Amino acid sequence: MKLKSILTRSLPAAFALLAASILHAENTPALTPIKFGHILVPGQGKIFVAQELGYFAEQGLQVELVEFQNSADGLAAVRAGKLDFGAFGATAPLFHIAKGADIRIVGGIHNEDAALITTAEKAATIKSVADLKGRKVAVVRLSSADTALRGHLLELGIVPGKDIQIFELKSPPAVIEAVRSGEVDAGTVWEPHVVRAVECGL
Repeated sequence: MKLKSILTRSLPAAFALLAASILHAENTPALTPIKFGHILVPGQGKIFVAQELGYFAEQGLQVELVEFQNSADGLAAVRAGKLDFGAFGATAPLFHIAKGADIRIVGGIHNEDAALITTAEKAATIKSVADLKGRKVAVVRLSSADTALRGHLLELGIVPGKDIQIFELKSPPAVIEAVRSGEVDAGTVWEPHVVRAVECGL
């Protein structure tokens, strides 16, 4: 009897709460779906923080995160209309813009976290970028690390493709494997792949 009376007294409040919820739902605008491309680098942790803490939703966005192995593939997806936004390195967007792509750079979130890796044995003779002359080096195509390396080589008077062989690979794990197996003498990767390279003995 006591339980019944509690339920009876609670029904009006329950209906009021239900009505308020329905009204709130009707007055709440639907979230705009956004496809956001990214690659795995520490600087893009901000994207996941914003997603987990609801910052995107607060701005009326329902964000779907799409992972890519490299910036080149991500930018191709942007150009094809498969992504609304992408967080990639600077090189790939500039490359596409130079070729007439109608895309815009609206901000920057990356960190300086690239490194040149080699084996413990070859580290005795490869102590700087200048020591790469005459060697084979693996890079991730259209990555910022690739651009930075090529730029520094030119500053040193070392011409890529002439004084040094550069192999363009698809992902940092592929670069690590090429260095580890001895297919190339050195390679460029970024975090968290630098840590992974060290764990592999590089």
